[in-house]
Amino acid sequence: MNVHGNPPLSPAVLTVLLLLSVPVFCLAGCGLLNSGPAPTRLQIKPVLPARAVGPPVNKQLVVARPATGNVLAGDAIAVIFNSREIRLLADARWTADVPFLVQRSVVEALEATGGLQGVGDDTIGLAADARLLIDIREFGLRRATDDDVPSVGVFAAVFRLLDLRSGRISDSLHVEATAPAAGKSSADLAMACEAALSKGLAQCSAWVLSKM
Repeated sequence: MNVHGNPPLSPAVLTVLLLLSVPVFCLAGCGLLNSGPAPTRLQIKPVLPARAVGPPVNKQLVVARPATGNVLAGDAIAVIFNSREIRLLADARWTADVPFLVQRSVVEALEATGGLQGVGDDTIGLAADARLLIDIREFGLRRATDDDVPSVGVFAAVFRLLDLRSGRISDSLHVEATAPAAGKSSADLAMACEAALSKGLAQCSAWVLSKM
C-alpha cells in the first residue's frame, strides 16, 4: 500500500492525457516550419480595344462576376499538359483571383470603346438593360510535354447576354484565343496570358456593341 505517494494513473487516463498533448506539439512544430519564399505576384494588363466610331448606344450593361471551375477560382496560374493534365505554377500567382481579373478586364475593355452609355460590375447598382454572363473555360498556359517551353497562353470563355427586361438570353459568343510564350520566365508567361486575354476582349467588346 502506497501511503505517501499519489495513486498510479490508470491506462485510460494516460491515453487521454497523451491525446490532449498532441495538438500542443503540432502547433509548436508548425510554427517552426519554413514554407519558403512567397510566390511572385503577376499583374495582368491586357491591351484594350480602340474607341468605337460614333456616339454611344443609349444602353447600360452590368458585367457579372464570371463563373468557372475550381482550378480557376483562385489566384493560381494553371498550366495544361497534353490537353488533359492540369498543374499549377509553384512560384507565381496572379495579383487577384481569375474571375475578378477577367471581370475587371471586360469592364475596362467596354469602357475603353465608349460604345455604351454605362458599363460596370455587379456591385455598383447600375440600372442596366442587360447583364453580361461569363463562363471561363480556360485561362493560363498550354504545354505539350514536360520538356517544352510553355507554347501558348490561352483564354477561352463563353459570353451570354441576358436581357433584364425579358429575363432571357438574347445571344451568346464562344471565344478561344491563344498567344505564343517567348520563354519560361514569369514575365514571359504572364505576357502570353495577357496577349490571349487581349484578343478575347477585342472579340467580346465588338460582339457586345453589335448586339446592344
